[in-house]
Amino acid sequence: MNTIVINPEKNFIDEIFLLLKNDDKNYSNNLVVFPGKRPSHFLLKSIADNLKSSFIPPKILSMDEFIDFLYQKIRIDTKIKTIDAVAILYDIHKKALEPMGGDYFQSPDSFFPLGLKIYRDLEELYIENIKSSNIRQIDLKESSIIPEQTLKRMQSLSFFYDNFYRLISEQGLSTRSFRYREVSENIDSIDLSQYSRLIFAGFFALTTSEKILFRNISKNENAVFIFQEGTGLKEKLLELGIKIDNFVSSKKYDINFNLYSSPDSHGQVYCLGKIIKENLNNVSNEISPVAIVLPSSEILFPLIRQGLSFLNEENYNISLGYPLERTPIFGFLNNLMELINSMDENRVYVPDYLKFALHPYTKNIYFNGRSEVTRIMFHTIEELFSKDSNISFIELTGIEENENILREIYKRIADTENIIKVQDIKEHLKNIHQNTINKFINFQNINDFAKKCSDILIYIFNNSTAKLHPLFYPFSESFLRELDIIEKSMLGNFSFTETSSYFGFFKKYIMTAYNPFEGTPLKNIQILGFLETRNIKFKKVYLLDANEDIIPDTRKDDTLIPFKTRRMLGLPTYLDRDKLTEYYFDVLIKSADEVNIFFVENDKNEKSRFVEKLIWEKQKKDKVIDIKNYIQTVQYKVNLDNPLPEKIDKTPDTISFLKNMHFHATALDTYLKCQLKFYYSYILRLKKKEEISGDIERTDIGQFVHAILKEFFGRKKGRILKQKDLNENEITKITDKFFEENFDAKPKGSLYLIKYQIKNHLKDLINNYYKPLISKERLAIIDTEKSLNIFLGSFILKGRLDSIEKRGDKVYVIDYKTGASPNYLKINFNKLNPEDRSSWDDAIGSIQLPFYILLYSKFSGLNPLDIKAMFLFLGRSYIEKSIEAPLFEKNEEIQKYSILEDIIIKLLNEIIDPLLPFNPAKDKKKTCPDCDFKYICGTQWIVK
Repeated sequence: MNTIVINPEKNFIDEIFLLLKNDDKNYSNNLVVFPGKRPSHFLLKSIADNLKSSFIPPKILSMDEFIDFLYQKIRIDTKIKTIDAVAILYDIHKKALEPMGGDYFQSPDSFFPLGLKIYRDLEELYIENIKSSNIRQIDLKESSIIPEQTLKRMQSLSFFYDNFYRLISEQGLSTRSFRYREVSENIDSIDLSQYSRLIFAGFFALTTSEKILFRNISKNENAVFIFQEGTGLKEKLLELGIKIDNFVSSKKYDINFNLYSSPDSHGQVYCLGKIIKENLNNVSNEISPVAIVLPSSEILFPLIRQGLSFLNEENYNISLGYPLERTPIFGFLNNLMELINSMDENRVYVPDYLKFALHPYTKNIYFNGRSEVTRIMFHTIEELFSKDSNISFIELTGIEENENILREIYKRIADTENIIKVQDIKEHLKNIHQNTINKFINFQNINDFAKKCSDILIYIFNNSTAKLHPLFYPFSESFLRELDIIEKSMLGNFSFTETSSYFGFFKKYIMTAYNPFEGTPLKNIQILGFLETRNIKFKKVYLLDANEDIIPDTRKDDTLIPFKTRRMLGLPTYLDRDKLTEYYFDVLIKSADEVNIFFVENDKNEKSRFVEKLIWEKQKKDKVIDIKNYIQTVQYKVNLDNPLPEKIDKTPDTISFLKNMHFHATALDTYLKCQLKFYYSYILRLKKKEEISGDIERTDIGQFVHAILKEFFGRKKGRILKQKDLNENEITKITDKFFEENFDAKPKGSLYLIKYQIKNHLKDLINNYYKPLISKERLAIIDTEKSLNIFLGSFILKGRLDSIEKRGDKVYVIDYKTGASPNYLKINFNKLNPEDRSSWDDAIGSIQLPFYILLYSKFSGLNPLDIKAMFLFLGRSYIEKSIEAPLFEKNEEIQKYSILEDIIIKLLNEIIDPLLPFNPAKDKKKTCPDCDFKYICGTQWIVK
């Protein structure tokens, strides 16, 4: 075998150029084969740079292209796609007497991930020339050391192995491994005499079929095999029968490298961007290309959007595969699939509907060439649903035909576009539903599913701003290509019983698909996957994510054949994959003039073993133990100062607003806890955006219970309650009616449990609290849910009293609480000093009850001392008299009520005092962590 081993410090491509034969700039009699496609661009550039004129190029092929080229000289057939191979395997599986996995993998969607593993294993067995008999004989030879389950799996695999390649051959089909093996076995009959030079360049790990092929081709005196020296190459050459005693010596570890340790991935990106920016002028003038190497594609977009944001896209080229499941298009389709999966018959689940509708692709669909109309439309729908959180499910027609929704959308759009009509909005909404959601309601088969997916993507492309989004075009092109493969595949006619099965199948398929960034390598900055660097010399290399688990990828093989069995069969293992990575890592860093290696170091990540080896060799050379001088630590300049929120002064406009404000108890409670929160809530009227979860929130439950009690006791106003008035069946019917009106007549899941709990608690309230109460004293309902507005000097006070009752000779103001603990509402009179303003905030849990006494006394003319007030805690696990939490203990009213009324008046005057600013909370640890405005104040760092 005519073999050349090149020092990696030399330009590998230029060395190949010197081996080419030419006849007056005609290189067409040369055939050059590389492991991958990318070096071909560099070889053509090298020829052009050396000749500086036009030329007839050599035939340059990747190894896969070379095999396909030779295979066509043997036979003509069709190379099947992976999905078709799985379809054939599924057919074999269905016909098996003892199918793998029993009954579990009987549907195409459940079989698909298993089929992928089987296909990968069969292809590996076939390309390694493993005979079916070898697989079957494992159980005879090694039954004592291999688990029974593994033996059964191998027997099933041999069944697939026997049938699969026979079937594809009969059907005029072939696979990658089938072609490799056919070519290796028939290479002697293939005529390559038209080439005066055959060059095989840059190979390392070879399959059995490749070894057979190379040994046979080496008999051709025109064949040259050229390798790059690197770790492990000598052993690989021995496998080919090549023994080279004196490798060309390179400066083994005298490498100009810089190491950068970062606490996280973004630190790597930041540091790399800073280095590139500092050397920008030099980089732009480089003769040799600069490589930014990404062993993991996850960091690609942080790199180009943050690290290299200062560069124009034309300044760099990307060449790596990016998983389609990580693209925004998959996110869009996944939102749609989740929406369909969560439907209850023909009703959509509101949170999932909004999640889909508010996706950037959906909400930017054009209306007469403009996207803002759709954005206004869907955000209005979101706002209206958030206000009516009782609606969990709704029919699409219930949205399309809802006059309140349509009028509100029209009202908001009319401000920007007065030629739009309500009917136009309605048709636009229906059109979006028809071209997206309704298309996914049902499918005839996989073919129909794939076609509808394509139709939706084409609709989005043609009718929205999506095509203006970065990388939408290449991503959509990749999706359409994969969907076309699915549509035309042998699985196309399969049907599923459940719609969700189509989605499950699609997700499993897309997990195997990638968007191929295949830019031409003519730009100086190359962003490459790790294996894309093979055979190319770079002046500077920037290698990111040089961490264990990434380089090498230490995950075990995703295979049905266990490690021990693979060793017995002579198949490669993850250990061989690690050796492959180490070799190309070694060649990459030795071939570059300057190497910059970045890695993450924290409690979960450690530097790659290859980096550790690099450091160790450097330590031995320098004869040092301490490595801190070898590694530069990426550090963030983080300002850890936690400034406290500033006070806010009152402007004349603020004072004017406050003097006209209607004050209620909640506003005063807010003011006591935090004056800034009062300012944001009641003056600026800011509020947290309501998230629609589909579940009943605690506030919703409270409002719901209040409404039921208002209905129940409202029917009994103005008279003394009798035992017959307190009928648990009546309150149960009211509860059922309210649930039917607001939620569902037959609620499911958590909603059913909430309804059950509310009904039981309200029955307990009637039976265990009110019935014993009226057996001891007279009780009359004066009013329920009573709204009051009164003047107190120049102030306007307002409030809604849940229940006003007359018990014996006393009037009681009742406030229902659906919680269980009274602690946060209590007034601690031991801590309260009326003359010490600083004591109020901490001592007063809530001013609500004394505020209600003041309101009702002014409204009714009653003496405040003749009015009692209490909370009833309906959230207690057991309902009885202990649910009462009165404002005062017995006979405390006389000495304490006047104090609280005075505090209320002082608070009101304090609020409108222009000389007193709004101050932050006194007890920030208690107040800030749960506050909606902590990010405005900058107190998000405070924890309880």
